[in-house]
Amino acid sequence: MEIELYLNRICQIQETLSLQQIGAQFVSAVPNFAYLLGVRPLGLERLLLLSIPGKGTPRLIVPKMSEAEFAAFVPYLQISAWEDGEDPLLLVRKEVKQLPTNLPISLDHSVPARVVLDLLRAFPSLTVGIEENAIKSLRVTKVASEIQHLQQAGAVADIAIAYAIEGCRAGKTELEIASILISTLLQQGVEPDPPMPIVAAGPNGAMPHHRTGHRQLVEGDAVVIDFGGRLNHYYSDITRTIHLGPPDPEFLRVYDVVRTAHAKALAAIKPGIPLGELDTIARDHITQAGYGPYFNHRLGHGLGTDVHEEPYLLSSNREPLRTGMCFSIEPGVYLPGRFGVRIEDCVIVQESGPLILTRFPTDLMVK
Repeated sequence: MEIELYLNRICQIQETLSLQQIGAQFVSAVPNFAYLLGVRPLGLERLLLLSIPGKGTPRLIVPKMSEAEFAAFVPYLQISAWEDGEDPLLLVRKEVKQLPTNLPISLDHSVPARVVLDLLRAFPSLTVGIEENAIKSLRVTKVASEIQHLQQAGAVADIAIAYAIEGCRAGKTELEIASILISTLLQQGVEPDPPMPIVAAGPNGAMPHHRTGHRQLVEGDAVVIDFGGRLNHYYSDITRTIHLGPPDPEFLRVYDVVRTAHAKALAAIKPGIPLGELDTIARDHITQAGYGPYFNHRLGHGLGTDVHEEPYLLSSNREPLRTGMCFSIEPGVYLPGRFGVRIEDCVIVQESGPLILTRFPTDLMVK
């Protein structure tokens, strides 16, 4: 049963907390809720907090209006619901009073500052830490069911990118191309996330996180298309760069450099090598081609119940690759005022090599 999967994850976290002498892990991040309970609550201003003690029954502090979302977990969690007008911090204090007084509490990165400040005022001797290592150690490698969800999300991304590229032509705006991506994802049962895809035409492509706008595509533009979606709580993420009309020689050179860096990094993926080695391989190739200063971000990021999560592919990251890790490979070159090129695919580390989740061709498409 699926609920057994989530309960097993919570039990594993409790075992880690006990070994590390941590009193409890407080969870407020939506991706952590998706991973631990299979529920993705709407993360707004109302406090929603899961307390996982090292020993004992977890407690969920939840707005009354969201209580029904967690009904399946009533036999396994203590649920404290609060109504608008009540102070949920009183419930948090009550929970802390039931935890061991001599042990610290770990908070995930989304626990609100108002909770932290209130706890430190109410319990001056309490030690709190902003960390979630017990959760990250589980989320960083994927099991078979997670890999299946990631593959399904990636397959839909391949469909959407094909439709978007087909719609790219002079006169269309970046937003119109983005709307093709959004509608295709929704038609396939995938929620676009981030809600607005990146469509960056011409000089806008030199900004890796360009905000898609009203610029019209024109003949001679390179167009960077970067988007993802969420299916069964798991994400896709893909980037392709195309060109409208005949490209000039430097664009062709840059595209080849980026594509080769992408291929070299993929070819190097195997368990045991440091994560940072992949960044170094791609970065060294781009640098040797003379474009090192224009590759201005890490090679990749983890993918799972969040679109950006552990592990991160930085040259300084010496953590070894492990079977089941999932991350993006996305080298890029960005020439200010001219164009950008990025190619991105997400992969699962396997003993036999990378399982590539997005299969749309990386050959340059000229329209």
